[in-house]
Amino acid sequence: HTGVMAMDPTTGDIKAWVGGINHKYFKFDHVKQQTRQPGSTFKAFVYGLAMESGFSPCQKMKDISPVFRVPGGTWSPPNSDGKLGSGEVYTLRQALARSVNTITAQLMQSLGAENVVSFAKNLGVQSPLDAVPSLCLGVSDVSVFEMVGAYSTFVNSGIYTEPFFITRIEDKNGNVIESFV
Repeated sequence: HTGVMAMDPTTGDIKAWVGGINHKYFKFDHVKQQTRQPGSTFKAFVYGLAMESGFSPCQKMKDISPVFRVPGGTWSPPNSDGKLGSGEVYTLRQALARSVNTITAQLMQSLGAENVVSFAKNLGVQSPLDAVPSLCLGVSDVSVFEMVGAYSTFVNSGIYTEPFFITRIEDKNGNVIESFV
């Protein structure tokens, strides 16, 4: 079971919405009702805030896991290979393209989790987001609807456009009862 949504990023017009395999048998919408961890797709919000805060895509950072103080001790996020970094130097563009957890976590530490939450909220994410270090790795549940709407901001010159799918309601004779444009 999954959900799929596509929208025009400039107008908000939803072009496609597949909420599940068969509404007759599964009355659950996987686009708007279902929330799940976005994982590394959430990293775009961390990097977006970094760019907005003056970081450059060409800025270089070392692939080393930072240490976060958390209740009960410390946490150092590993990369997907389980290691706490390779020591290699990457530009932020390269780090995002390779989905390097350690560099994303360094950005999170520098920017602050609360600021990342605010940035994501400004891009249309409405689900509760925990302002914790692991947020940078996409641990807070969000919907497909929210992610598509938020991602459209990146290709719409930084302007969030709320997704919508009903432009008007007509009666059987074509008379417009209500318009939402």
